[in-house]
Amino acid sequence: MRKHVASVLTVLGCVLIGAASVRADDAALLDVLRQKQVLTPQEYERLKGSELTPAQRAGLIDVLRDKGVLTKDEAAKLEPGAPVAPNAPTVAQAAAKPASLPQVGYDEGFFVRSQDGNFNLRFNGRVSSNFYFFEPNTSQVDTETIDRARLSADATFYKYFRMRLENDFAFASGLRDAFIAMTPMPEANVQIGQYKIPFSYEELLSKRYIDFVERAAVVNSTVGSTNDPSRDIGVMLYGQFVNKTLQYQLAGMNGAGQNRSDNNASKDVDFRTVVAPFTSAGPEHLRSLNVGAGVTYGVQPSDTGTSTSSIAGTTETGFTFYPAVQRNGERSRYDVSGTWFDGPFSLSSEYIQTYESRNGFGVKGSNLPGLHTDGAYVGGTWLLTGETKPYNARLHPAHALWDTNSPGWGAWEAALRYEYFKLRHGGGILANGTANPALDNRYDALVAGVNWYPNEFLRFSVNYLYGSFENAGKNMSPNPAQHSNNAVLGRAQLEF
Repeated sequence: MRKHVASVLTVLGCVLIGAASVRADDAALLDVLRQKQVLTPQEYERLKGSELTPAQRAGLIDVLRDKGVLTKDEAAKLEPGAPVAPNAPTVAQAAAKPASLPQVGYDEGFFVRSQDGNFNLRFNGRVSSNFYFFEPNTSQVDTETIDRARLSADATFYKYFRMRLENDFAFASGLRDAFIAMTPMPEANVQIGQYKIPFSYEELLSKRYIDFVERAAVVNSTVGSTNDPSRDIGVMLYGQFVNKTLQYQLAGMNGAGQNRSDNNASKDVDFRTVVAPFTSAGPEHLRSLNVGAGVTYGVQPSDTGTSTSSIAGTTETGFTFYPAVQRNGERSRYDVSGTWFDGPFSLSSEYIQTYESRNGFGVKGSNLPGLHTDGAYVGGTWLLTGETKPYNARLHPAHALWDTNSPGWGAWEAALRYEYFKLRHGGGILANGTANPALDNRYDALVAGVNWYPNEFLRFSVNYLYGSFENAGKNMSPNPAQHSNNAVLGRAQLEF
């Protein structure tokens, strides 16, 4: 922590040395910094008895809060002229309590942590409900679902050991994350347990913070479906260099999906890297620009009987326009993505290609042509109310609904995305002598949406989706008589 606040201490020393009188507010601030071990005893004694102007003190508190030295509550209590409840202890008196007393509060989650930062326990949760409205005369019916009902706990031990548990009560097999991580240095960390595989930019985002009600069809189908789930069990090495200019993740996973033991001796190897060339230097408007690439490779066991476990083509609303087929042998996936955030604007794009073998399903054990898929999306958002678009994090509206200090109507965001997803495999003769005809289909969609954030806890989204299908035969589109369909998707979300 001392490294991160070196600049803060320089400012503090410059403005304090030589001052003559003492203010109680300044003494309280110094006491807090001493208790948090930002100041050594020698530094505390040297600075004790000095004075800051109100403007200097307010600026210093803002820097300390932004760098994580002070929580929001601590910063508010230390602001010049902050009210003190009758008979309540002063900030200086509270800081003088034994260091063994834990801190308890709320800061984007309920937390309990030790004064020295060695131990930290944080609880979060969220509930979201989705609704879907479809045009008449299709195979899909209007419905509302509970999309998420999650509780999570994150714990830190001795600063360098982390544990995370997350359960989703909306599903029977609800366990999502269950892992421990050792984080001794930014360049090399180890994670063991169940977690998201390092593949696909959009899938690695929490669904709380994606731009639309649902992820793109190519993402949902290739890394977010039941047959190819986004979470798996294994061990991962990860890290970053030069202030996150280069990031990497290398994992060895079961390849069987979440909450499942492996069903063969082979293991999947997953690798992802992200390059953000302007994070530390370069044009300010390009600081968030990054390019990522990922690959997964493994061998999947043979399906038995009529079981089908390959990738299936599924739209955002859950319609299967390309059925899963039997697979056996090599499975590989490739991903390239690019993102850019600048103030209220954001752009993101991703391309995913996959291949799955169908070995041994033909006459006399011959191989059938494999399943090939490829798809992509490109989308953008604009915060109409001017806030800065955060990456994979909560949006804090500038003027939140029901905010007593700066009331308003929250934050409003417009979003637009184009996407496509194509699946195909060649034909052949099955082992029982029946024909297995070639099959292909392509899905294109345009999604336009509006997101409303009344405050940092709530989000409401409405999307209009226009989708079209290259083949409109039986079970290849929601309405076999036409190639296109329309739908309206909505989402209501609460998180703490």
